[in-house]
Amino acid sequence: MRAEVELYARRSSPVHNWDARWKLAAAGLFMAVLVSLQTPGAAALGAGVAFAWLVTARLPWRLVLSRLGTAQIILLPCLVILPFSWAGEPTRLGPLNLSLDGLRLAGLLYLRALAIVTLGLAVVYSTPMVVLLRALQAFRLPRVLVEITLLTYRYLFTLWWELTRMRWALAARGFQTRGGLRSHRTLAQVVGVSLVRSMERTERIQLALRCRGFQGRLRTLQNFHSGRADRFKALAATAGAVALLVWERHAWGGGIIPTWP
Repeated sequence: MRAEVELYARRSSPVHNWDARWKLAAAGLFMAVLVSLQTPGAAALGAGVAFAWLVTARLPWRLVLSRLGTAQIILLPCLVILPFSWAGEPTRLGPLNLSLDGLRLAGLLYLRALAIVTLGLAVVYSTPMVVLLRALQAFRLPRVLVEITLLTYRYLFTLWWELTRMRWALAARGFQTRGGLRSHRTLAQVVGVSLVRSMERTERIQLALRCRGFQGRLRTLQNFHSGRADRFKALAATAGAVALLVWERHAWGGGIIPTWP
């Protein structure tokens, strides 16, 4: 069973072919700039740049819209609550009283978060998990944490597949979840069997690693090679982040844009 992100991480695009170290550095810098923005206009422009990353990655639009739609469950309440609860200059929208300051703040937070989520999708879905973690290790992420995460990621989907098979077996036998004691007993037995199988699999994995000479370090065939194209992309992303900050501060060379708060 493969993770969904791995289905699209081996494609070819300017984002996929970008050295993961430079990609993470550029994305991290751009996210830091997005967090520091103080005006909805600049945040909207930042969201547009993040969508440009996503378009360049050539991911399926059905996948993109699905993930962004899921994010709206968390983001949209911000747009609904803040305009009515934030103190500030009031205005009327039909029978409703709104706060203009709250509306600006809600728009700013929404656009910031949307841009960061979009940028994260472009990075995660264009980089295999092993490569992504190795790139993080290049930025001094503790090696032990990388190894634990890799093993967890590798076998999490295997355990989930076993649990899915058990659910299918229960459904084939006509089991339906009810509130009675018998249903709870059956579910408890399923959990117990899953724990026992997980322990047995863990022991087999440990023995297999020892047989292969494992000494606390997972070795992969991944080697990083950065070229001119990788450095140029990183430079372009950095220039875009700086230009976004300059645009916010000087409004295309004009007066200073009012900031929030």
